[in-house]
Amino acid sequence: MKTLWKYAKMNRHDVILLGIVALCAALIYAGLFIFRAQNSPREKVAVVRYQNREVMRIDLSKDGVYTTEATLGTVTIEVKDGAVRVEKETSPYHYCSLRGWVKQTADPIVCLPNELVITIEGADDGNDINLRCTRTVRKNW
Repeated sequence: MKTLWKYAKMNRHDVILLGIVALCAALIYAGLFIFRAQNSPREKVAVVRYQNREVMRIDLSKDGVYTTEATLGTVTIEVKDGAVRVEKETSPYHYCSLRGWVKQTADPIVCLPNELVITIEGADDGNDINLRCTRTVRKNW
């Protein structure tokens, strides 16, 4: 270990500081990973939108192949092991097919030539809360 310090020109305090920084980064990463795992929806659905209108909702817990019509032709969507992908499409460069499998809610599949967007959302459990805002009138003193 002394040879490493000699070549890196670090003293014992530099190594301790680097160790503390690495430990803090690992703890922050682990905390964010646990937070994301606990707050992600258990049941996920893939929402398919064509020209900004919802065409279908696909349950990601059930494997299957689905088709829908888009601007340039038929788009085939495949669901397997909780992930979704565009299997076949009719577009010039096949960007949707190249996107591959998507599992996370933050990763959409966007197919602009076909005007098709596939996003993953949590399943609707019917426990939505509607909040109503009232306008508050302030008097100028």
